[in-house]
Amino acid sequence: MMPFLNGDLTNVFIILQVLSFLLFFVLIFFLPRLMVWQSNRRMSATLTDLEAYHNDAEAFFMENMKNPEEFKEKYRSMKNFQFSAPTSLDPAGMVDRMENVLDASEHKFTRFVEKNADTEDEEELADLNMAFKGVMGTHQIHKIIEHFQKLINKTRNFQVMTMIQMILPIYTEIAEAQKGATRAFADNAPIGDAIGPLVAAKFITEEPQEIAEDIIHSKEEIDGQEVHVIKSNGPGARLGKYGDALETLAERQDLDAIITVDAAAKFESEETGTVNEGVGVMMGGPGVEKSKIEEVATSHDIPLEGIVIKQSAPEASKPMKKEIYQAYDPAVNKVKEIVQEFEGPVAVVGVGNTCGIANTNSETQNVHAKLAKYWEEYEQQEDEDVSYMGLMSMFGGPDQQLKNQAYQTIWTGLR
Repeated sequence: MMPFLNGDLTNVFIILQVLSFLLFFVLIFFLPRLMVWQSNRRMSATLTDLEAYHNDAEAFFMENMKNPEEFKEKYRSMKNFQFSAPTSLDPAGMVDRMENVLDASEHKFTRFVEKNADTEDEEELADLNMAFKGVMGTHQIHKIIEHFQKLINKTRNFQVMTMIQMILPIYTEIAEAQKGATRAFADNAPIGDAIGPLVAAKFITEEPQEIAEDIIHSKEEIDGQEVHVIKSNGPGARLGKYGDALETLAERQDLDAIITVDAAAKFESEETGTVNEGVGVMMGGPGVEKSKIEEVATSHDIPLEGIVIKQSAPEASKPMKKEIYQAYDPAVNKVKEIVQEFEGPVAVVGVGNTCGIANTNSETQNVHAKLAKYWEEYEQQEDEDVSYMGLMSMFGGPDQQLKNQAYQTIWTGLR
């Protein structure tokens, strides 16, 4: 019996060895194809979601356009708009060159919307200008992912495939946020990034005056202290020239401090709506206005104070959450505390997209009513939002350029 059993075991072992070698060679040949097939399926599913986000954003925008068929080709061309940043080979004058290109793109969007919108109201046109940038963002993201899908299918490149698999959740998150932003702009509803202008508006008691392009200014008094409040001109979705406004103000007044109030990216360990303070210019975006404010502060020897309201990047572009809205009160108190640290005039700058935020305290009393329907939708969401952008920001590597592009995409138009 024993020799027979040993012989059977030997035969089984040999058969298993042969099968393992065969399986090894089969896997070498078929595994790459299997991985590409799996990647293609996942990217196809993602592209379906991205297309849905784009279609929804486009629908929000098109509702306010006149005769969409007549400007179909122009609309297609504008959706594929390309921004060519100025060269950095000679860094001297980089800020001015960047500002020139940004202004040119902004004016181009403005002309496009004004010509085709079914309204002549300035506030609605400002909202539609921002809404179109959301449409453009969702379209560009869909185009990028489709490009990589076709590239992977052609090249069977594993490095590109792995990189894109890591970046897919980020782009999906951005597209969904851009869709939410487009809906908010079309509805003139405040987004998370509007918390800075809301805080500033709470200090304005009289009708303010324009001090720079799309920027208003009001001289106020807080607990006996002279305060100059600056924000984007609302309630239309605008940003404006903060640097020019502060340069004009600094030439008129001997400021003791400049306090910027803005939304800021949060860690997952931080609660949405947390209010913190710091120093420096609290402002994101391409950096032009931030650089100009720093230049004004440096030339006039003005300290830069800051207050931030924490939120994720997607939360900043979606309709304002209740936690962010409720943060305006502690942020206002924080501004008052910092103002009292100085004896002379202080400038308070509400940084951010002022969509849905009018210019005075009395005009902002109905903001919560405008946001109520969005808060109900947030409450009905079963799963808590996960910031994949926050996760991927911790890692470097060959996909860094893609991640930088992802961050730039979500802030384009909001800044």
